[in-house]
Amino acid sequence: MKTQENPSARPCGHILHTYPDLYILISYQPKGSESNYVRASCEAVEEGNPQAGNGLSIYLSPFDAYLAAAYVSKPGNPFHAIPAADFDPRELIRDSGGKFHTALHCGWGANNGRLVIRRDGSIASLCGLTTLDVPPRGMDAIDLRIEEDDLSAYDGMREKAGLFAHSETHDAFLGLNDRARQKVLGRAIHSIPGTVDVGHEINQLAIYDPEAAQWHFLPISVFYERTDESQRSANK
Repeated sequence: MKTQENPSARPCGHILHTYPDLYILISYQPKGSESNYVRASCEAVEEGNPQAGNGLSIYLSPFDAYLAAAYVSKPGNPFHAIPAADFDPRELIRDSGGKFHTALHCGWGANNGRLVIRRDGSIASLCGLTTLDVPPRGMDAIDLRIEEDDLSAYDGMREKAGLFAHSETHDAFLGLNDRARQKVLGRAIHSIPGTVDVGHEINQLAIYDPEAAQWHFLPISVFYERTDESQRSANK
């Protein structure tokens, strides 16, 4: 997979447009003459079934993308949060038979006030999987749109945590310089109440409020109720 490099059917030169703005995680892994070749962070479409493919991890919250990057990075293999529009997803789509699987991050998995850490060291992400069929003729200009029902579900989860102005918080985080962003990130990591390994049951949805510098832990039903409502609306 690559960051944006190849020609696009759009005047702007981007293969991918997203609505609203989204963020992804990438690690630069140059391949031969392809200096922009990257690995993108993904979620399995079906747990235990690698044949089902992978969904590109996407974030509405730039802060959450930065936090995820901090935990998935390894020495010599750092991950970076970038705008999804800077990514060329065509190889990922071809590998999935023309299907663009995406995993929208909604919050973090937790167990009784402690974040659940996966075997690879990353924080367990609670996400909603969707699939976009991309025909061959549409591969050079791809629109990834988060539907209103999904956005409403996402907003509802944050409102349950008292985060009613989270979009303004996103803008404030993006307005910081890199040093200030790292301070906000460090404060969040330092204030994590505790962690447990992936063998523990995920019974809570965890959301961090960068503005108040506070973690919120909600019953896992908040996540499942909202995502189920969104799925029912999409199937009508």
